[in-house]
Amino acid sequence: MSWINEEKPGVGKTKRVEVVPYDPTWPLRFEQVRGHLLGILSRQKVRIEHVGSTSVPGLAAKPVLDIDIVLENAADFTEVKTLLEANGYRHLGDLGITGREAFKYQDKPQFMRHNLYVLSVDADEFMRHLTFRDWLRGHPEDREAYAQVKIAAAQKFPNDISAYIDAKSNVILEIYTRCGLYRPQDLSELARSVLINRYDLPVEEIDCKELQPGFSLCRVQAAERAYFLLVWQQADSASGGISLNQSFSEGRIAHPIPTASGQQISRTPFGMLALFRSEQDALAFFSSHLWMNSTKL
Repeated sequence: MSWINEEKPGVGKTKRVEVVPYDPTWPLRFEQVRGHLLGILSRQKVRIEHVGSTSVPGLAAKPVLDIDIVLENAADFTEVKTLLEANGYRHLGDLGITGREAFKYQDKPQFMRHNLYVLSVDADEFMRHLTFRDWLRGHPEDREAYAQVKIAAAQKFPNDISAYIDAKSNVILEIYTRCGLYRPQDLSELARSVLINRYDLPVEEIDCKELQPGFSLCRVQAAERAYFLLVWQQADSASGGISLNQSFSEGRIAHPIPTASGQQISRTPFGMLALFRSEQDALAFFSSHLWMNSTKL
């Protein structure tokens, strides 16, 4: 499961990030696309769900519908894929998110822009979509907090969808914790989500090992090379004001790779993460104890 990424666009990379006030016509626009899809899949056992930010009344959102075609039987995917492709949708694969198959289209001007996904009814990713949607519908305080973060992120990173996603990741993880979508022991899932959403790094394989209690090192295999992700628990007692830039200049410790929004340390409600190009760099950072001051950076 990918814990955060609700809106890596299935119709191609967003050129400009625009978050607008909720539009009460969005449900109607969804129903128009839903009717079109049900016509294509009239002989298939599917249901079609409106998910993502546009499905939450009152929530500011990018004006792009997120739509899930839900299969009762995962074995029906091949036939559904064939029918969609015969009607102007092209299969893109899972885009790094297990259990969710994305589709792209180019010429459907009669419909509101939409991201289209196909999932089986028992897929973890589908459960995540519904749980997050329904939680925000029923908890206006979280809906408002999420809206404010989205608006601020779009204003700060209007031309960088990866940085926009990175900037709003913390509040999503916090909400996930409250609605039961995240369990702190799911280290590999947290790591995978951070890599996809904060570093814009497609992950082929990830293997985490514990260095000592509270610290883990994950070997991350991406398409072009391997990376190493150091993960440690939040250190509430950490103190001091060490600057990463100052400390690194004093020795031969490599800088962590910055996230999409330029942060050297990726913070989550459950731990801190730093990404490196080699295992040696990650272990040198760990041995230096610079992580003890990372909460101040």
